[in-house]
Amino acid sequence: MPKATVEDVRRAFAIARPYKPKLTRYERSSLLLKASALLRTRVDEASDLITLESGLCKKDSVYEIGRVCDVLTFSGMEALKDDGQSFSCDLTPHGKNRRVFTRRDPLMGVISAITPFNHPMNQVAHKVAPSVATNNRMVLKPTEKTPFSALYFADLLYEAGLPPEMLQVVTGDPREIADELITNEHVEVVTFTGGVSIGKYIAQKAGYRRTVLELGGNDPVIVMEDADVEEAASLAAQGSYKNSGQRCTAVKRMLVHEKVADRFVEILLEKTRAWTYGDPADPAMEMGTVIDEEAAKLFEARVNEAVAQGARLLHGNQRTGALYSPPCSTA
Repeated sequence: MPKATVEDVRRAFAIARPYKPKLTRYERSSLLLKASALLRTRVDEASDLITLESGLCKKDSVYEIGRVCDVLTFSGMEALKDDGQSFSCDLTPHGKNRRVFTRRDPLMGVISAITPFNHPMNQVAHKVAPSVATNNRMVLKPTEKTPFSALYFADLLYEAGLPPEMLQVVTGDPREIADELITNEHVEVVTFTGGVSIGKYIAQKAGYRRTVLELGGNDPVIVMEDADVEEAASLAAQGSYKNSGQRCTAVKRMLVHEKVADRFVEILLEKTRAWTYGDPADPAMEMGTVIDEEAAKLFEARVNEAVAQGARLLHGNQRTGALYSPPCSTA
């Protein structure tokens, strides 16, 4: 995988900045819809790539390709909308009998996009497809942990007819090139999905540039005494283990009313034991590996720390390399 230098990044922005996209709404819509149609014929190939480079199980990677197709389709539909507005000015005592018309134009500068590993193609699609729909130019840096999915997606758009000046992908070490992606003179918007600490760093570093920061959550499941406990436990298991637990919307906490707590734990434990994990390429598996061994060790350490502080481990917490079993414990 190429390791871009700061000069490489500057060159990408220098190419993007003077380029003036001339695609009509119809052409942008057709391009995005064509890309969606192409991807729907390549589900196995594209999902295999996601599974191979991220460790997500085949079920999750196939689902992700479906979502990517949806994002392309929705963006293609949005490209056809006339997003201008008009309104009267005689709405107040000081108003005149005039009418104002507005229209939206692409940004003068370039969009800088930085994406994470947990949905390696869908996160890319969520940034790139709207950029194409609005006739903008983007320089994309996917995470160094899953770059192939981003490059595959870019090639798909080029095949569908996207001018390469509208999307350039740079791969490299964020410690070396991240600052240039945030502060380059041609950057008008920085869009980032990832951790809170990096988001805060970007906000501090970006200055007066616009930022779109999608950061991690602390999402709870709250189960009250009148809840459908079976349904709550099912949602808790799916929310905790789907996508190997690597989602910004994954369940982080479970707050359960004491009147239903024992029953909830009993059902959740049953569902956790039934959750299959192992070889990501095996279509029968519901969970593959996490992104790397370092991440698996972190999860293992957090469970061990909870147990040391008084939690009861009921199931799981077994690790082999980057493969980590779904744990179930109670305070």
